[in-house]
Order: sequence, then structure tokens, then C-alpha cells
Amino acid sequence: MSRQDPPKAVRIDSWGFDGNWPASRPGIPMIGIFLIIFGLLLGAGQLFNQAAIAGSALFLALGIVLLIVGLRDRSDFALYAGVFIIAVALSDLLHNTNVISGPGWGPLFLGIGVLAVAGVRALSNHRLGIGLAVGALLALWGGTDVASYDGKFPTDRLVGPVLLVVLGVYVVTRSWSGRRR
Repeated sequence: MSRQDPPKAVRIDSWGFDGNWPASRPGIPMIGIFLIIFGLLLGAGQLFNQAAIAGSALFLALGIVLLIVGLRDRSDFALYAGVFIIAVALSDLLHNTNVISGPGWGPLFLGIGVLAVAGVRALSNHRLGIGLAVGALLALWGGTDVASYDGKFPTDRLVGPVLLVVLGVYVVTRSWSGRRR
């Protein structure tokens, strides 16, 4: 700052979380409406199977919207929130319609979704890193539960060795990529 520039100042009139800024509209808070609808759907889902299916479909649509917003705005939060909501809602929807049965589908879908987000982020010059590891572990966890329930395959005895192999591959590739730089 040169000596000829006048000093600049900032004035704060008030501080709070009341939401009375110029862009806000008076009326009913949208979070309250969401909580009411969410509570009604959860209550109806406990009483009627069709309401549970409709609630799962509604949340599946919400997750898809979040995923599209995350891709459009390049928002990691929206991407991961959309993937989480889609995984839970899709698992619940497919269970309620008797398409799938048994445990492990939620973690499997979530792992696949996190792997997909890691791939999308890698396309936009981000590192794969923790997203790839978390997605692979979730998919492995869910996949072993699904395989042990439906296929009667004893995956519980293979989880430890598979995790050791995955950890070894990670250490080797990390060491190898460090030497190339």
C-alpha cells in the first residue's frame, strides 16, 4: 500500500444467524418443511410397504439430483452426499421390492459409488488417494457380505488375506510411483 492511498475500513452492523439478509424471503423455513415430510415418510414407511418404496424412490431421486449438481458445480460435498444417499436408498428400494436379499448391499453400493467419485475426481486432475482406498474397502466389505449370504461362499475366512494383499499392493505402488518422480 502506498502512502497516497487512503486507508480502507470495514463496518459490521450486526452479527447473528437470523437470516434477515437481503436475499432471504420471509415465510416458512424450508428445512422445517423437509423435516416434516421426512418424518411423515419414515412413519408411513414403518406402517406400509408401499410408502417405504415411495420414500426410497424419493431419496434415490434426491441423491441423483445431488450427484448431478456435484458434477455440474464440481462440488465434492454434493458428489459424496449424492453417492451416500443413492447407495442407501437403492439398497433399501431393492430390498423392499424383493429384488435383492441379505446383508452387505449398502456398503457394496457405497463402495462402488465412492470408487466412481474417485474416478471422476481423477479425470479433473485430482489424486485418487483416500477415495480409492475407502471405496475399495467398502466394496470389498459389502461384496464379501453379499457373497457369503447369497453364494454360501465362506468369505469371512478370506477377508484378512485379501486386505493384506490390498495393503501390499498399495505399499508397492506408492513406493514405485515415488521413484518415478
